[in-house]
Amino acid sequence: TISANQTVRYNETIVSSQETFELGFFSPPNSRYHYVGIWYKKISNGTVVWVANRNTPLTDTSGELTLTLQGVLNLRNATTGNLIWSSANSSAKLVRNPVGKLLDTGNFIIYEEGDKTNQENPIWQSFDFLTDTLLPGMKQGWNLVTGTERRLISWRSSDNPASGDFTVGVDPGGYPQVILRDVKEIKFRAGPWNGLRFSGDSDLGPNPIYNFTFVVNQREIYYQYNLKNSSVFTRMVLQPSGNIERLLWVDSTQDWTLYLAPESDHCDSYAVCKAFGSCNIENSPVCECLKGFEPTSPEQWGIADWSQGCRRKIPLDCGPDEGFNKYINMKLPDTRGSWYNPTMTLVECEKMCKRNCSCTAYTNLNASGTGSGCLLWFGDLIDIRTFSETGDTLYIRMPPSELDSIENSKKSSASSRVRVILPVAFLALVMLVLICLFHRYKNTKKQQQQGTRGNESGHDPENTSGDEDL
Repeated sequence: TISANQTVRYNETIVSSQETFELGFFSPPNSRYHYVGIWYKKISNGTVVWVANRNTPLTDTSGELTLTLQGVLNLRNATTGNLIWSSANSSAKLVRNPVGKLLDTGNFIIYEEGDKTNQENPIWQSFDFLTDTLLPGMKQGWNLVTGTERRLISWRSSDNPASGDFTVGVDPGGYPQVILRDVKEIKFRAGPWNGLRFSGDSDLGPNPIYNFTFVVNQREIYYQYNLKNSSVFTRMVLQPSGNIERLLWVDSTQDWTLYLAPESDHCDSYAVCKAFGSCNIENSPVCECLKGFEPTSPEQWGIADWSQGCRRKIPLDCGPDEGFNKYINMKLPDTRGSWYNPTMTLVECEKMCKRNCSCTAYTNLNASGTGSGCLLWFGDLIDIRTFSETGDTLYIRMPPSELDSIENSKKSSASSRVRVILPVAFLALVMLVLICLFHRYKNTKKQQQQGTRGNESGHDPENTSGDEDL
């Protein structure tokens, strides 16, 4: 720990109780700058997970880190006295005996000495100010009460922890979703949380190493994961290249190995097939228009230029006979601008969408169990992909002539006619055979009767000798 007015200087560190993490001054490889950071101590010494002054480095080793009586961490240049970085005090209450403590989670907290409850709700904590690493227990998202956003920001390079071009955060517009951005452009979208996982991250599932959750309520919106086994070390890192990687420490090799990467193929790139297009990595080319839609520019589409996306074959007119086609195994579209309700049923969801002429599609908000909640889309559907097995169900608004139910109805009617025609034809055939047999029987009987009368009158039908003429 560090108490008020205590100072941490170069080559001095604060170590967590089980020596899992260490806080102090460091200098990246091939760099002449110095920073205050937190890194692993027991394993992979030198793997930095948090940096205080990432954008205001020290140019020499004269830095001093001090905890003030007001519960603020200050980093100063001891030579010039200039303030390099400060933690600031977000607490509104008066602080009497502040203490800074490095926990074995990797979180550095400032709290009131002797008040254990403040360790759970500290005056300040490093976990609220993420750099490029998400550790177990960290919350990636928003504190809606304080307005604090916690998002990952990549390093500029492997030897420069300054803020890079890539960020990963929770976008609160519409139904919240995790988005990776390159400067301001979207590079990857994990898709909305469906109660089990993110819709676009099919590899994210139950495993023996960690569990995960996504929380959306009036106070907070965040993604978090926690270890099932405390002896395992894993971290999620936003690399300077913009790749999101979950790394796992392998003790036998004394190195980090790649455990999971959300972006695995071309279809993970944002909006490859544009509006109403679906990306399927098993197809060549990968883009196709959803059923009921066609390329906006067939010429461009034919040469694998999907920039214009797809359009409806038959426009909607908000008529009473419009309905919804069911699409399965989908990555749900971009939810920015969407609307959601966690308590509605799927039937209520369909009715609400149908009443609103601008509503394009709907689905369950929560796909676990039998499904619950309602998620509505308006306007174009963007960034869809089709999975071979896993995926979500999406109901898209269609004109009457494009509804699957009408086609099925036609097929059913045709099948019914076939079922009716076949027995009638068979019965008619049987009746025809019976009539023929009856007529044959009547003719045979008639011939027999005529032959009997001829014998009785002395006429021999077989006599051709001309005796009667004689």
